[in-house]
Amino acid sequence: GISTRLHSDPVDEMMPVWAADGSKLLYRSDRQGPPDIYEIAVGVPGSEKPVLALPGLQQPEDVSRDGRLLAYVQEVASTVWNIWLLPLEGERKPAPWRSTRFNESSPRFSPDGRWIAYESNESGDPEIYVALTNGGGEKRRISPGGGRRPRWRRDGKELYYSDRGGVMAVPVTPGSRWESGTPAPLFRVEPDIENYDVAPDGSRFLVILPLEKVRESPLRVILNWTAAMKRP
Repeated sequence: GISTRLHSDPVDEMMPVWAADGSKLLYRSDRQGPPDIYEIAVGVPGSEKPVLALPGLQQPEDVSRDGRLLAYVQEVASTVWNIWLLPLEGERKPAPWRSTRFNESSPRFSPDGRWIAYESNESGDPEIYVALTNGGGEKRRISPGGGRRPRWRRDGKELYYSDRGGVMAVPVTPGSRWESGTPAPLFRVEPDIENYDVAPDGSRFLVILPLEKVRESPLRVILNWTAAMKRP
C-alpha cells in the first residue's frame, strides 16, 4: 500500500509498459523534446536510459511475452498513429507493422506471440482487428459494431475490448489459424471506460472511471456595468 517514486525529473513521463520479466518499465518521456521511449529498472534510481529516440512522437504499448519485441505507436500526422515493432535484442532496428493512412493504435500481443490485436478506424469508426505478428498478414475484424482497447486473457482463449461503456469478451481458439466466436457483453459501467486492464486469469478487471461529473462554473454577462462604478 505504499507508493514508490521511480524518479523525479521535472518532465512528462507516462504510459508505462512492463518488460516481460517484470524487472523494467518502458515508458514515454519528453526529456529531450518530442516524446521518446525510455526504460528504467524497477527499484534502481538513476537507471533510466533511452530505448528509442527518433524525431516525432513515439509511445510504448506492449511487450511480447518472450521479451523479444516492443509494439509501439508513432504519430505520423495530426490524430493519425501507426504501429511499429522494435526488437529488444540485437540491433534494435524499428520496423513498421501497420503503416497506413488510418489511425491504428493500442497493439497487444497474443500470449503465444502469433497475433497482434489492435484498434483501427479503417471502417470510419474505431474497431478491433487482429493480424499476424509476422508481417501483419491475415487481418481479421473482430468487433461488429465498434470497439477500442483490446486486451488478452493470459491463456489466449479470450480477447476483450471496450465498447460504449462496457467490456466485450471474444472466445478464441489458439492455433496456427485464427478462430474466434461471437463477441458477447461481459459487463457495463457508466460513463464510458477511459482505460482498463484484466487479471491474467480474466477473473478481475481494473477500470478507470471519473469519480463524478465536474460542474462547470456558470458564465455571467453584466450589462451597463459602467453605471455601477463609483463616480468621483
